[in-house]
Amino acid sequence: LGGKKNISDVDCCATRLRCTVIEVDRVDDALLKATGATGVVHKGNGVQVIYGPNVTVIKSNLEDYLETAEDTFAEHERIVISSPITGNAADLATAPDDAFAQKMMGDGAVVTPEDAYVCAPEDGEVAFVFDTKHAVNMVSHDGVEILLHIGIDTVKLGGQYFEAHVSDGQEVKKGDLLISFDMDKIKAAGYKVTTPLIIGNTDDYASVEPVAQNSVSAGDMILKIK
Repeated sequence: LGGKKNISDVDCCATRLRCTVIEVDRVDDALLKATGATGVVHKGNGVQVIYGPNVTVIKSNLEDYLETAEDTFAEHERIVISSPITGNAADLATAPDDAFAQKMMGDGAVVTPEDAYVCAPEDGEVAFVFDTKHAVNMVSHDGVEILLHIGIDTVKLGGQYFEAHVSDGQEVKKGDLLISFDMDKIKAAGYKVTTPLIIGNTDDYASVEPVAQNSVSAGDMILKIK
């Protein structure tokens, strides 16, 4: 059922062992059937394991086991990534660029800026600032590779309207200013300022989940990584 601390409640009826679990994806139906269950029913966080009339004995044995069992349940580590910009957050799939929208470079989110300041989303190190200053790559202290790409196709501006406030290898704290830019001039030049936040090492994690939609301030949680 996913380990001792994954089970928050145990009960039974005439034929079914009823358990409430914290993370249902840790329940191994095949393993439960190997213990003699004829079926497993999932209802939200409730799991019903069908054993038949001897279920009361199984329930009693399970309760005895849980009192002394070693804790084999480890919480999935969850890493929080904050928004680098104040603006309007949306799913990465809405990015006005196929490479970003199709997550070719990794999963993440987008923010359409309301101000012209890109700040460090977490504590970490600046890996490199692009020569054109339209993008910066950093690695958080948790090992998350974060690409911040200001605007779409803005590399074509050749660095115009962007100012870098950090350099390669620099240690930064969450909220430190990384890049400032002239939003009005970039728009006037015909470019969108929609800013993707990409997790470059997405494949290292079980999931990257966007948690912010619509209005978001710099420093607010925008992604959860498991």
